[in-house]
Amino acid sequence: MSEESDPTTQSDVTSAELLGAVKRFLMEDVLPAVSGRDQFNARIAANVLGIIEREQVLNPALQALDRKAAQKWLSDRESTEDIPQQLARALAAKSISADPNFIEYLKTRQLLVAAINNPRYASRAVAEARWG
Repeated sequence: MSEESDPTTQSDVTSAELLGAVKRFLMEDVLPAVSGRDQFNARIAANVLGIIEREQVLNPALQALDRKAAQKWLSDRESTEDIPQQLARALAAKSISADPNFIEYLKTRQLLVAAINNPRYASRAVAEARWG
């Protein structure tokens, strides 16, 4: 059998589509059919899937923001892991200052994190209106 006639086993379905399908199943089929603790747990599971969906979309922007901050304020860093933690330690050690550019980075980062965790959170909308 030649390679051309072999059926492909690779799926055209993305992980985002799979997450969405499971989330819809939980919200549209499971939630109406259960009650009490099972309904609560199904709602929690659907919310977790929503966080994962948003993280897949927004995490590249968050990582790029952190890398840019590391280049600017952590010139002597050894790794790109835990950039926010490295920045916090540098700030605590007073090796960097909380200048307006650093505060702007923190605001932008917090808006991205909040958009991942809970985009409908009321305080996020207030912060976005003030900072955005």
